[in-house]
Amino acid sequence: MKRGFSLPTPNDIRAWLATVEGRPKASQAARDFGIKGVEERRAFKNLYREALENKRDLIPQSMPATTIFEITGTDSDGAPLATPIQWQGEGTAPLVRIKARRNEHKLAKGIRLIARTEPDGHGWVARPIRILNKAIGRTDEFELAVVQRDGANRLTLKAARPGRPHTWGISGKPQRNLTEGDLVLVKPQTPKLSRHGRDYRAQIISFHGRADDPSAFGLALMVQMGAPLDFPEEVLAEAKAAEKPSLGSRVDLRNVELLTIDGSDARDFDDAVFAEPSGRGWRIIVAIADVANYVLPNSALDKEARLRGNSTYLPDRAIPMLPEDLSNGLCSLKPDVDRLCLFANMTFDANGRRVKTTFGRGLMRSHFRLTYEQAHELSNSSAESNASTAIHRLYSAYASLKKNRDARGPLELNLPERMVAFNEDSQATGMELRETLSSHQLIEEFMVQANAAAAETLLKNNASALYRVHDKPDPEKIGLLIETAQSLGASHPGARMDNSQHLNGLLRRIDDLETKTILSELILRAQAQARYSPECQGHFGLALTAYTHFTSPIRRYADLIVHRALIKALDLGPDGFVDGVDELENVSEQINRTERRSSLIERTTLDRYGASLASKYVGEEFEGQIVGLNRAGLFVRILEPVLDGFVPAAHLSDDYWALSRDGLAMESKSTKTAFKLGSSVTVRIESADPATGSVNLSIKTTLVSRNSRSRPKRRHRRRSRR
Repeated sequence: MKRGFSLPTPNDIRAWLATVEGRPKASQAARDFGIKGVEERRAFKNLYREALENKRDLIPQSMPATTIFEITGTDSDGAPLATPIQWQGEGTAPLVRIKARRNEHKLAKGIRLIARTEPDGHGWVARPIRILNKAIGRTDEFELAVVQRDGANRLTLKAARPGRPHTWGISGKPQRNLTEGDLVLVKPQTPKLSRHGRDYRAQIISFHGRADDPSAFGLALMVQMGAPLDFPEEVLAEAKAAEKPSLGSRVDLRNVELLTIDGSDARDFDDAVFAEPSGRGWRIIVAIADVANYVLPNSALDKEARLRGNSTYLPDRAIPMLPEDLSNGLCSLKPDVDRLCLFANMTFDANGRRVKTTFGRGLMRSHFRLTYEQAHELSNSSAESNASTAIHRLYSAYASLKKNRDARGPLELNLPERMVAFNEDSQATGMELRETLSSHQLIEEFMVQANAAAAETLLKNNASALYRVHDKPDPEKIGLLIETAQSLGASHPGARMDNSQHLNGLLRRIDDLETKTILSELILRAQAQARYSPECQGHFGLALTAYTHFTSPIRRYADLIVHRALIKALDLGPDGFVDGVDELENVSEQINRTERRSSLIERTTLDRYGASLASKYVGEEFEGQIVGLNRAGLFVRILEPVLDGFVPAAHLSDDYWALSRDGLAMESKSTKTAFKLGSSVTVRIESADPATGSVNLSIKTTLVSRNSRSRPKRRHRRRSRR
């Protein structure tokens, strides 16, 4: 063995085994530990066998030469610091400085990695060998697949994703009997060359029910993308041990008629609202569950919440960021029980401008739990009750706030949101487009004001925190929007589209559905993706210069960070800890990734439900609208029943079809015809595959001329005399 080379201990190997599925071969373990050379591999193989077979608990008594670390923070120079995940030597686990390469993956807090250690005169340093959990949302290493039979009646695996079907042979012996239609997580192997060509095989990692069950797919996708499902015992124990709320030095809000308004299927309630007249304006209180009181920095609960980043909402269930003892218990503002809260007490003038805000920690009691539908009905009812009186005050306050909102001009695209309808037996019965009620708008504006007030307070106190940032649209895409709007007669030369008010005005001037769809799609394409950042850079869509997320700490880790920042800045308690700016950068990167991961999981699972529901309509024709295009074909939304499908360009007709230069139409090569974004079409459902989420359609509509342009109807306004 080479001089100076040290092998990992069997306990290190066991720690590594805890991060992977099954019992991998010694060769894979050797690669991950960076073991090279014949002698080293032979010695490592013996250790690997010992780690698997020896049942004794091996305890490392000193710093191993190769071990697994978890990043805990950074030093004053920004270098990552880590501790070994298994340390039972003398004293506390030492902090080790990670010497990462310049192009190394960003080593954020919570990342685990295998590294070689060495003394540097002042302590220990470690050089990364392999990062174990760096890729949140990564899907290239594992695939979801469906078990099927090929022409020779052999069981094979088909990728459970839309597009050209990819298949693998089964590598090794499965851990259980396979049945056609099983949904499995697989790890594709490097293809091998044979006399018949490339041999594609995949190893089955785990089983996840039936591929035609959309609810099974949602959970399987969570596993594929590394999203945690179950809570560790230590985390559950901390949540269970949380103390019941008491008044102490808090503000007593129990007599304030706070109430919650949420969806009918909501299980956790993290915001309550109250309004009353104040002079010519209004006093509004937004009370938020005081999660920071229960989830302390660097606790097991905190680490798990940060790892998850946010709750994930599947159509049939929620995967919460916090255990149920908190998310549906002590942190849920249920009616008629005492709950701890962090509240924003805001005063508005008659025109809805916020003139004063104070934040505090209180003990509250929700007086009513209303759904959006109930609140909407009460606002239009003349019946008298305590709840209706509270609702009418809220609506009167909202009418004042709406004046300021309309003057501010946040972006209003009004894109309908799909949702799955379930019966009493929790069976999916159909897809619906979520209706936007006045109660939705009321709660949204109250939350926007509380979030903006929190951001302004943090800035005023020079506090380190996270902000919700939405950058200005891409200038090139706005240029395309202006050009298209002019060609459709929806705007005049020289029209400006550089703020949300201009974009709203453009859409309001249009009555034609096809034109409005085209321009709404272009506006959406031009938008930047909202994100979290330690720097306050404004929110374009909401037309606000300062914005953060304060109102949902049960389901978003960013809001918990903001709560801690406010507590520290305003001296509201000892639990107001906030990491430094460098660490907040790591946190923002982490939760931006988890947010994108959850969004992808939620959207993809919804597609599986849609395909499952569409399968009973195969062969039937419906009216729809083209809502998107790409080089491969047309995306069509059917409104009755609500279904989304795809028309492959190759199936349009015996012609060559290509996407137009502006991406707004699919044009034929030999005829002067086209399918345009926003056009109404008649389609036939040809097939639906719940396993891949694919609904394939065919067009039954006569083509329109490529050069025809729909013209919006203009509203003629009488000029007012001044």
